[in-house]
Amino acid sequence: MDLSEPVLALGKLALIFALILVLMRLKVTLWLSIVIGSLTVAVLAGLRLAEWLDILLKSLTNQGFAILMLMIFLILLLSSVQEASGQSRKMVRGLAYHLLSPRLRLVLFPALVGLLPMPGGALFSCPMVKAMAQGMDITNKRQSLINYWFRHIWELAWPLYPGYVLVCALLNIPLTKLWLYTFPVAMAAFGVGWFFFMRNLPSSMTEQQERILAAEKPEEKSLGEVLLHALPIAVVLIGAVVFGILFDRLFPQLPGPLAFCASLVAAIGVALRQGRGEIMKPLRKIAFTPNIGRIFLLMAAIYVFKDTVAGSGLIASLSQLSDSGAMLVLSFILLPFVSGLLTGLCVGFVGLSFPLLIGLLPHSPLQAYTLPMLVLAMVAGNCGQLLTPVHVCLVVTAEFFTTTLPELLRSLLLPVMALGLVGSLWALLLFLFTAFRV
Repeated sequence: MDLSEPVLALGKLALIFALILVLMRLKVTLWLSIVIGSLTVAVLAGLRLAEWLDILLKSLTNQGFAILMLMIFLILLLSSVQEASGQSRKMVRGLAYHLLSPRLRLVLFPALVGLLPMPGGALFSCPMVKAMAQGMDITNKRQSLINYWFRHIWELAWPLYPGYVLVCALLNIPLTKLWLYTFPVAMAAFGVGWFFFMRNLPSSMTEQQERILAAEKPEEKSLGEVLLHALPIAVVLIGAVVFGILFDRLFPQLPGPLAFCASLVAAIGVALRQGRGEIMKPLRKIAFTPNIGRIFLLMAAIYVFKDTVAGSGLIASLSQLSDSGAMLVLSFILLPFVSGLLTGLCVGFVGLSFPLLIGLLPHSPLQAYTLPMLVLAMVAGNCGQLLTPVHVCLVVTAEFFTTTLPELLRSLLLPVMALGLVGSLWALLLFLFTAFRV
């Protein structure tokens, strides 16, 4: 088998990834580094400037991108409203008052925010983690890692994530079926994160923490009153399901993500209602901050990059590795992993690699093992997106805690490798179970 074309494609992708890293080390703005990476992809693939500009235009005028920008704006607005009204602070203090385990308090909020499929959602939980770390001897880097890791433990097993939904749509299976195969991976992610980031932290409060807790008693002490401050988040979660059903029955012609946007609007309404009298700034100043502009530029750059890679044919060249059984398995690891590295998005690695992978299976001896193979691919893609500097959550977390991306990536390498190993073993068990059943 001639491996020259896929190996050359892999070399080009590695060169592009290295270029983005070098530009970042030279302090080039991240969104600009990614745009330069996109141009490099186009040059290496032989695309003319007019062709690349056409890809850029289509990316930025795509309906899905417009809805994504709306979703990000609403998410950031909800977060800003809760911060301006003090709801986030009250919820943190209230739950801290009831949770006596410092480790559980640190993990709770990124894990809860992880239930919301928001790009850059780690930014939402950063202040909560920082507040919970008061009185604990935890470096900014450790806080960053805890926030980033536990924010992403649900991504392969939570039906609200676009990547998860896309896999089910490509396979034409119910949302609940894939969950049975991927939920153990989410539990493994929790266990790996606990082992690497939490196990050597104190399991009981220090005297300093007890003093902080005593000095900052919540205004509402009952658990019910505290949880009331989490009502907007509950509205998002429940509303996503309710609006999803309503939109599907009443407005089937509308894009599905608009249902989630509707739930965010409802949650913002609840947050404004709860925070009335405590929000001192005009809503326009709360909504339009410099951070929104930076995140919009970054998301635009990532989507242009993703679409440039898809249009370049480089991923398609890698698919030639699947001419044999062993190479097919390697493709199910390599393609989503590289796609995850390049996009930093679950929906990105699924959208780039899964149509190719699913198309390869009917012509292979592994057709009967479709779900185990795709679980392996999801694990590989997830590892890739966790280890890439173009992952929005990693970027915003590093900026919030004033840490650098290279040091965070070095600290993430072993945990991601462990998660990849455990996830691969789970996929192997699924493979053996399927073989036994067949």
